[in-house]
Amino acid sequence: MPRADPSASRAVLIGVSAYTDPAVERLPTAVPGARRLRSLLTDPALWGLAGKDCVVLSNPDTPNRVLRAVQVAAEAATDTLLIYFAGHGRIGPGGDLLLMLPGAALEGPYAVVPYSDLRQMLLNHRRADNQVLIVDCCHSGAVVTDHMGPLDLAQRTVIERTYVITACGKQQLSRAPRDEKYPAFTGALIDALERGVPGAPDPLPMRDVFVTVRNSLTGRNLPLPQDGSSGLGDEIALVRNRAAGAAPAAPVTSTAPVTSGGPVAPVVSVGPARPKRRRRRRALLGTGWRWSVVAAAVAAVVSADLPPAAHSDAAPGTGSAFGDLRQADPCALTAPAALRRFGDARQDSGYGGFDRCDVLVDPAGGGQQVDVVVDFDAGREEETGRATTEGRVTVVRKAEEGSACVRLLLPAHDDVTVAVLAKTDDRAPASLCAIADAATTTAVQVLNRGKVPARTTAFPRNSLFGSDACALLDGKALAAVPGLVAGGATPQFGNWQCDYASDSGPTRVGVAFDRGDPPDARDGTPTLIGGRHAFVLSEGNGDVMVTLPQRSYLGDQHQPVSESLVLTLAGAGTAHRAETRRLATALAATATSHLPPTRA
Repeated sequence: MPRADPSASRAVLIGVSAYTDPAVERLPTAVPGARRLRSLLTDPALWGLAGKDCVVLSNPDTPNRVLRAVQVAAEAATDTLLIYFAGHGRIGPGGDLLLMLPGAALEGPYAVVPYSDLRQMLLNHRRADNQVLIVDCCHSGAVVTDHMGPLDLAQRTVIERTYVITACGKQQLSRAPRDEKYPAFTGALIDALERGVPGAPDPLPMRDVFVTVRNSLTGRNLPLPQDGSSGLGDEIALVRNRAAGAAPAAPVTSTAPVTSGGPVAPVVSVGPARPKRRRRRRALLGTGWRWSVVAAAVAAVVSADLPPAAHSDAAPGTGSAFGDLRQADPCALTAPAALRRFGDARQDSGYGGFDRCDVLVDPAGGGQQVDVVVDFDAGREEETGRATTEGRVTVVRKAEEGSACVRLLLPAHDDVTVAVLAKTDDRAPASLCAIADAATTTAVQVLNRGKVPARTTAFPRNSLFGSDACALLDGKALAAVPGLVAGGATPQFGNWQCDYASDSGPTRVGVAFDRGDPPDARDGTPTLIGGRHAFVLSEGNGDVMVTLPQRSYLGDQHQPVSESLVLTLAGAGTAHRAETRRLATALAATATSHLPPTRA
């Protein structure tokens, strides 16, 4: 997207430092932060807004003064409108975010600007094609969680592109350290605009600004900012990228909790406490699979020359352990009791794909939790590692790598691989492969008895369990991606995952059903696709992953679980980021139209 036209754009920057109520702490860095932002936005080398078109309201005394300034700017801007607020914020009796002006108290309706009033002013008077809203105050995440639902975005917000960034989640407090020049979030924002973002395009998309700000706050024991988007709002570019052409910085991984917008309510503990297993949603591409460990993280690596999935129902007596692939229960190959000599063990049947079952082991005496995974996959790879035959099952024992120990089970009469994997998120305990071997013994015993027991769980009508991942994208949708054809689908186990590869280049598309933690800002920018909540994540290499939550429920450990469709478009490279993102969201919209209703 080209840089916003400064001659057709306006900005209103509101900073409140001087609170008169003794019970309300003063924020001496809020106004200086707003003024520094103005100097950057009016710099011809960055954006070049005219001084008269970039208004700073320092300690405005009345709500009317704020709303009037916003109205004037909204009516004048035809390209881009930017609104920024820094000060105190609180949640009012009706749940609305209240932006506190100098005369505001900790309670009462005086000297506050309800965000709903500000938003209505924008809806009534805006003319700009693009709108950016930045809020640095306590509870600012309410702007994302409470005002970016389907009604707001699809029906009431007719601005084509809107991007919102908040300093923290709805239930969090923003920070303004007294020993720093600006509030923590605003300081990170100023730094990103002033220095630029290595590896990002020029001009600088707001999504790259947001990711840089979030990464700079990671590890500082500070709340992490949130974002929300409508249309392609996260691609709005206000300023030039002063670091264009520089090598991208190393990625920052955060384990801090994040409160974000989206369809899922904030997580509330309703059962026994357990470590939160946070992971990126799977984006597997290709047929078959191979377990490997890279930088202590376990990923599925696929092989392109394996046979397709087996789909026939084998007759009794043939020795086949698998009949109807969808009814074979991976949890039937697990036995938590067999792992209890290593610590507390409990089953988690609602994590990852429908072809997977986990047992969580908390080692006796403490230490890293071990996740024991049993996973079904169609096809086989070339056997590597130490192989033994146990009954009618060949067991391939892989050497331990980093924080994972893998065993591959190959039943004699089935074109199926059963993976048994013991892994941790960090340093592996000495018993990791012993745990994997104990779990393997159980799985082999079940496979040698005959048929894998059928599932006993009944899935509701709105579950993705009964859907076919290979039936979600039609020929018209696939034809929009260079080299992809409708007949080129490669189904995975049970058709819960389907992969497509271009016949003329590296482009690949993957569609998979996944279960895990309710998606949030770490899964991408919240938006709407086909009238449904979605999260769109652009990777540094140009790949795009779209996560569409389908339903939410409580899992085996009484934890919130989200069942989602995950679509990945990969291989297009970094030169076509915007087009890749557009194609990925278009494919996701087509897939969404074939999903079951979200309500049972």
